[in-house]
Amino acid sequence: MKSLKYISEQNIFSAPFDVTWLRKPALSKLLNFFHSQGVEVFAVGGCIRDSFWKKKVKEIDLAINVDPIRLKGILSRTNCKVLDIGIEYGTIAVILEGEKFEITSFRKDIETFGRKARIQYTDSLLEDAKRRDFTFNSIYLSPNGIVVDPLENFQDLKSGEVKFVGDPSIRINEDYLRILRYFRFVGKFPAANKNPDQKVLQAISKKKTFVLRLSRERTWSELKLILSFKSISTVIELMQQTGVLSVLFPDARLHNLKKMLKLEKLLWKIVTEKKQSGLVNTFDPIRRLALLLGNAKYSYQGLISLEKQEKNRLKFFQSRPGQLYELAHQVGYQYGFQDGIDLLLWSMANSLECNGLRFEKENINKLKISYEEIFLGSLAKFPLNGYDLSLLGYEGKNLGLKLKELELDWVNSKFSLHRSQLLQKL
Repeated sequence: MKSLKYISEQNIFSAPFDVTWLRKPALSKLLNFFHSQGVEVFAVGGCIRDSFWKKKVKEIDLAINVDPIRLKGILSRTNCKVLDIGIEYGTIAVILEGEKFEITSFRKDIETFGRKARIQYTDSLLEDAKRRDFTFNSIYLSPNGIVVDPLENFQDLKSGEVKFVGDPSIRINEDYLRILRYFRFVGKFPAANKNPDQKVLQAISKKKTFVLRLSRERTWSELKLILSFKSISTVIELMQQTGVLSVLFPDARLHNLKKMLKLEKLLWKIVTEKKQSGLVNTFDPIRRLALLLGNAKYSYQGLISLEKQEKNRLKFFQSRPGQLYELAHQVGYQYGFQDGIDLLLWSMANSLECNGLRFEKENINKLKISYEEIFLGSLAKFPLNGYDLSLLGYEGKNLGLKLKELELDWVNSKFSLHRSQLLQKL
């Protein structure tokens, strides 16, 4: 294949991971068509990562050895739909049998401007690999399941170590979003990235303010992924070390966030022991975001774009006081299990003292007891209703007030008062 010129044979080998997704009907039809036209095409990027890391392959990006104008001409012989989603950068989208594929022509960047660039098309896979962001994203897969690793970066795919292709400063200048993408991948593999290249951190530190030039949608898309990982201690430390965190969240309550992360680990142990991990979202990005925003309740509006439901959840946290864990049973009854657990973690992170290594030991029992009370509270059903009181002559406003009074007595008894005991109070 002409595109593989200058690539060593030792860097071309059978994929040591599942590639059966290459045989999906729509993709297989597209790849076979390109082969019939003498076009060289490869899968690249996220689909390779996901396949190797045993994740479900969702989006499939392709790299091809013809420029987009010629590519559109070739595709005109098919019944697929073509969209010019980024044709100025060599990218088009193809929709075939309801499935979407993004196809980018082999290229090299001549001059870059943040998220824009002046490009030149090439027929060399090696040149195309050199302009990619991270080393594990510069690995290609042929339609017959052969891995092509032009820059010898397969080991980084194995380890999960995040490295820029070439000079990190140049890669960041090409696209400022790569700063957040770097941290997103670090968050995915924290153990492999505890001791990152200092040259990378220095490059990010020098360019940290450029993250403010990104669109609100793209910023939140990356941050949400970062804040959704089970363990984010490493990535938060690196974001703090490089100054990116203070640029994005100048009012962050880092002390409280660190307590939250410790509490989440304790909670994870509890739900795992009880085999209830499916009942509660232990690692919630909005809860974590609320602590990063600190006292600046509405400062996020110029930084990130949240969905309506996400905005409501953020307000849910920001409007609640601390020490709600002292009324855990009431919280569970009033808000339900998930929201109750959210408020429990929120209140404990904002009100408990952090005593270093003693923090987990001192609070595990408090968390267990509160967890149980929230769970029981979420299941509790008040045994009286308005009809019961109406039979005893109560009506209108007096009925409502008395019913609320009895309900409060019942909640304060931690739901121990029976129906008959409540009726005796009338």
